[in-house]
Amino acid sequence: MKTIVGTPYYVAPEVLKGDYDKSCDIWSLGIILYIILCGYPPYEGETDKEIFQQIRRKPLVFPEEDWSKVSNSAKDLIYRMLDKNPATRITA
Repeated sequence: MKTIVGTPYYVAPEVLKGDYDKSCDIWSLGIILYIILCGYPPYEGETDKEIFQQIRRKPLVFPEEDWSKVSNSAKDLIYRMLDKNPATRITA
């Protein structure tokens, strides 16, 4: 696939590059899980461009004030789902 489509908060880094496969769906599910567990997305911005820059460059973080009651297993799963390298991203 080569066309960039999707809601900015859920777009995987490889989609922004224009070369992606079904692993980008794992990314989107990881974003959804992150939001469910803390109430906000891991990558934010005032514009689509700012969100895309965050997705490309910002490391994934779990702020202690919002994540202290979330299990390490859940954080590890999200971390693996939001691996910026699709070749090493969790697939199942």
